[in-house]
Amino acid sequence: MKHLDNYEKLSCELSQVDLSTILFPHEHNEWLSLSDYVQEKMLCSLCTQPVFHDDYLAYLIYHRLKWVKAFKHCLPQKGAAVLEVGSGSSVNFFNALEIHDTTAKYITANMNKILTEGLRQNTANSPLSIQIIEDDANNILNHLPSESVDAVGFEHSVNDVLQAIVCEAKGHDTTNSDWFEFLPEMIKIFCAEYENGNLENMAKEKFLSLITNCLAVIKPGGYLIMSHYMFQFDLDLGYNPRLWEDILVVMRPWLHELDIGKEVLVEGFDPQWWIFYQK
Repeated sequence: MKHLDNYEKLSCELSQVDLSTILFPHEHNEWLSLSDYVQEKMLCSLCTQPVFHDDYLAYLIYHRLKWVKAFKHCLPQKGAAVLEVGSGSSVNFFNALEIHDTTAKYITANMNKILTEGLRQNTANSPLSIQIIEDDANNILNHLPSESVDAVGFEHSVNDVLQAIVCEAKGHDTTNSDWFEFLPEMIKIFCAEYENGNLENMAKEKFLSLITNCLAVIKPGGYLIMSHYMFQFDLDLGYNPRLWEDILVVMRPWLHELDIGKEVLVEGFDPQWWIFYQK
C-alpha cells in the first residue's frame, strides 16, 4: 500500500504549527487531552494505513492542515468564492475554508438530497456565505456565471462522482437514494466495471464534461483542486484496493486530454493523493 505521507516529516511539520490556528477550540482541546504516545500512534497509523474510525482526529488534523495550505497557495486574496463538488454532508473542506478565511463564499453542487440536508445542518452556524446548489455539477453553468469562482475543490469526492456516473448509467438513482445504504452495491458495480476494463468507456466522457463545465466557472489563473485518501470502511465494503488507492492515477490521463489549463505540482502535496489543475 502506498503511504499517505511520511510520518517523520509530518511530525516535524506539526511541531512547527500552532494547532489552535487550524483547529476549532473543541477539536484542539480533544487533541490535547490525548497522551503524546496516543497522538504519535494515531499519526503513524494515518500515514501508513487506510484511515480507521479510531484515527479520525489525526485524520481531521492532517487534512485540515493540508487544505489550509492548499487555500493559502491557491487563494491568496481574501473574500474568494470557492465551489466544492460532491460535498455530501461532509464539512472537511468547508471547515478548512472557514479557518482560512471567514469572509470567503462557499458554494457546493450536491446531487443527493439526503446528504444535502445533512450539509445544511452541519453548516448552519458558520460565518461563511453559503450557496447550496441541488444539481449535478455538470449543470453548474445553469447556476453560476462563467469565470465567477476562484477555485473548485473535490475533497475525496472524485470517487463519488465516478461511482454516481457509472451507477446512473446502469439505471440506478443516486440522487434520491440513501447514499450509504446503497454504497455497498455502488462499490460492487463500480469495481466490476474497473476490473472488466470498462471504466473509461463508461465514465470518462461524462466526467470530462463535468470537469470542463467546472473549469468554465473558474476565473483565469484559478485552480481545480482534487484530493483523495483511503478509508478502511470502503475497503471493508469490497472496494478494489488498487482502484481505491489509485483513483486519481486512473483519471489523471483523462484530465490531461483537456486543453483548458495544466496540472501543476505544489510543494508538500503528493501527486498520488492530490491534483492541482490551473486554468
